[in-house]
Amino acid sequence: MLTKDMVVELPSLPGVYFFRSRSGEILYIGKAKSLRKRVRSYLYQSRKRPYKIKRLVHHATQVDYKICVSELEALLLESRLIKHHQPPYNTALKTVLRSPFIKISVNDDFPKVELVFEEAPDGAQYFGPFSSIRWTRQALDVLHRIFPIRTCEGTIVPDPDFSPCFSYHLKRCPAPCAARIRREAYRAMIDDVVRLLRGEHHAVIEHLRAKRDDASAELRFEHAAVLQKRIEQIERVFVYLDVHRRHALKPEGDKRESF
Repeated sequence: MLTKDMVVELPSLPGVYFFRSRSGEILYIGKAKSLRKRVRSYLYQSRKRPYKIKRLVHHATQVDYKICVSELEALLLESRLIKHHQPPYNTALKTVLRSPFIKISVNDDFPKVELVFEEAPDGAQYFGPFSSIRWTRQALDVLHRIFPIRTCEGTIVPDPDFSPCFSYHLKRCPAPCAARIRREAYRAMIDDVVRLLRGEHHAVIEHLRAKRDDASAELRFEHAAVLQKRIEQIERVFVYLDVHRRHALKPEGDKRESF
């Protein structure tokens, strides 16, 4: 049964937590802005909780966790791990009809990245389902702030004579409609978005660093500065910081999960 002693050493950091049974089976995977606060909440107001949660608390004999640097990383990791482990108490996430997905229309020349509520056999790439609409919207907002992905409707047919919209002047879209960016360059940006959603942020950073260095060598300093800013944004959102690692260090008996 879940007890206070199992919660007291959890860090107050974002992450993913795992409830395990006596046999070691993963019963439930969840995400949290504060691991300690979220897991501790299962110990209180037990009379008001659904029967499924009461059973989960009763059968949980161990709590493991993985620290994340942000809520966004926790959201994406939670979804991947639930798909991999299929925990019995995560059935709600697997069956709820209105669970959000992130859709990337990779079959388009200039793909969009958007929130949808169901998968369709349309050749697009889907990530999810996620357990929180609010967090999924925040994830999309972060991706759109890091990458200038188009948000307009319809199919893009580049036309050099076309006047780009206000998003282009705000540097929120590279204006593929007005042929201001080549298809190959736009698709390379989308490839980086896909890698981030798969958890491959280190590969994305290395790729961007190589492009930044090439741009500098070719004296395209403005473009190099854009890439450097993108790298810094990804590092802030996705990459572990030393200060977090030091803060989360624990003595022997550490229950952090490894993957």
